[in-house]
Amino acid sequence: MGNTQRKRKNLPRTPDALTDAELLALLLQFTREDAQTYAEKILEQFPSIADVLEAEKQDLAQVEGMDDDTVLLLRLVPELHRRYFLSRSRAETRLTDSHDYGSYLLPYFYGARDELVYLLLLDGAGRVINCRLLDKGSVSSANVPIRKLVQEALTANAAAVVLAHNHPAGIALPSKEDVEITLRLREALEVMDVVLLDHIVVADDDFVSMRDSGYLRRY
Repeated sequence: MGNTQRKRKNLPRTPDALTDAELLALLLQFTREDAQTYAEKILEQFPSIADVLEAEKQDLAQVEGMDDDTVLLLRLVPELHRRYFLSRSRAETRLTDSHDYGSYLLPYFYGARDELVYLLLLDGAGRVINCRLLDKGSVSSANVPIRKLVQEALTANAAAVVLAHNHPAGIALPSKEDVEITLRLREALEVMDVVLLDHIVVADDDFVSMRDSGYLRRY
């Protein structure tokens, strides 16, 4: 990324006191000589740090003078943030209720621009076996058939599962289609002696439990 010998400014002792432009400029020093002025230029087109870091590659490219190294750097920040939260989850964690399920799953959707479908696989004690990304697209779409969901549970020898998907451009409320696919999946899993504990619907940093909302009976 640019000249690795480029001189960096010393980091301040209190970075929380920096303005958005100053903070962004410190980051851009790793790819640009004109970090301060370019940070201000970026924020003229994107009104907040969140808008910058969540921007699509093609939107960032519209900023005059934007180069590939800077685009990559800006997109690395939210990915690092996402992996930080994921790394805080431990495989031996025991999940016991909808709050646990939602809190565990939320980081998997951090920064997602597409609709994602995950299946959280648990053993009989509520310990995490795995969390599988099943596909991108609508939870009710043919891209994520019920047969595939059931097969994942059986392959992992899971005693229970939690389904989760996100609404990138909406609110964390189940749609009619979400409810229908959830009930069908519950029936298919019951035949295999696998319990569908919950279906978590995520939007931004919020989630709704379909179990707590009354769409699934409590086990």
